[in-house]
Amino acid sequence: MSDFLSFDTFITPKIIRIVFVIGLVLIALATLIRVIYGIWELSILGIILPLIGACIVGLLWRIYCELILVFFDMRDKLADLASRPPS
Repeated sequence: MSDFLSFDTFITPKIIRIVFVIGLVLIALATLIRVIYGIWELSILGIILPLIGACIVGLLWRIYCELILVFFDMRDKLADLASRPPS
């Protein structure tokens, strides 16, 4: 509990993994709704384009979440370097 109150450890890297999964579920749900609408309209592009778009958006979402994790990993590595005694 003292680590939490003193900001020695960050909770964001743990939370970002949960946010990533929630984002993927929302992307999949939106794609499913759009594909069903495309089927309803009998449009082949209304079925294929949402699937292609979901793959692209899913990839971009993964890259964004990884960038956030990289920033926190850099902070941890810099903290380790700062705590080393000079040689």
